Amino acid sequence: MKKVLIPVVGTVGAGVIIISGMSNFAYTDNPFSASPSPSGIAASAHETAGTSSGIPEVKTLGLVDIRYQLNHLNQLASNQIAIWIEDQSGNYVTTLRASSFTAGGGYRKRPESLPEWRKAANWEQASEAEIERVSLPQQEPGEHVLYWNCTDDSGRAVEPGTYVYKVEGNIFWENRVLYTGEIAVGTDPSESTANADYIPASAESEGTLLEHVSSVFKPGVSIASVDQEPLTVTRGS
Repeated sequence: MKKVLIPVVGTVGAGVIIISGMSNFAYTDNPFSASPSPSGIAASAHETAGTSSGIPEVKTLGLVDIRYQLNHLNQLASNQIAIWIEDQSGNYVTTLRASSFTAGGGYRKRPESLPEWRKAANWEQASEAEIERVSLPQQEPGEHVLYWNCTDDSGRAVEPGTYVYKVEGNIFWENRVLYTGEIAVGTDPSESTANADYIPASAESEGTLLEHVSSVFKPGVSIASVDQEPLTVTRGS
């Protein structure tokens, strides 16, 4: 299983696009490709600083693994994903991954791209530093694990409680899937499975981009305990 470490302070984007047999427009509009991407887990700048420069690591409740199966769709205006955390009242906490086309401003060209995430994160107001901070290598099709170390968008440890993880994906133009699940973080281990809503309902017939979304909370586990590869930043298209 390929593992990808998620920045504790922001969102993430996909990488370079190479989809054979498609037009230049398709190349621009699909942030995932079947080309190889770096293996292992990418660390955030926040975590890298905390482990290599002597800056103390933030003490948090533990580590949340968010797991999902990613498929690539060979069609236009697809393959956009975003994964983020909210509290139980619907307040935005942090973003774990967002496709670089949308995160980098592609929503101005295609406003139907990841609207739920953009509204939750108020992404239209995101700074260039925020956009760059959340960019990680593209993901290949297959199973993935994203790590949330229970910090908010500013890097502060969150309080114990129940948090909502959301995974949004554009399947084809405005056709989307939105997975929603809850995970309790505190002193005890917990796990959950997310439920999918297709928007509109007919979107399910347009293809399967994401599936098998679930999460596990491991109390007291530090993100520094996870093997990490050197930070690689890419904006993609």
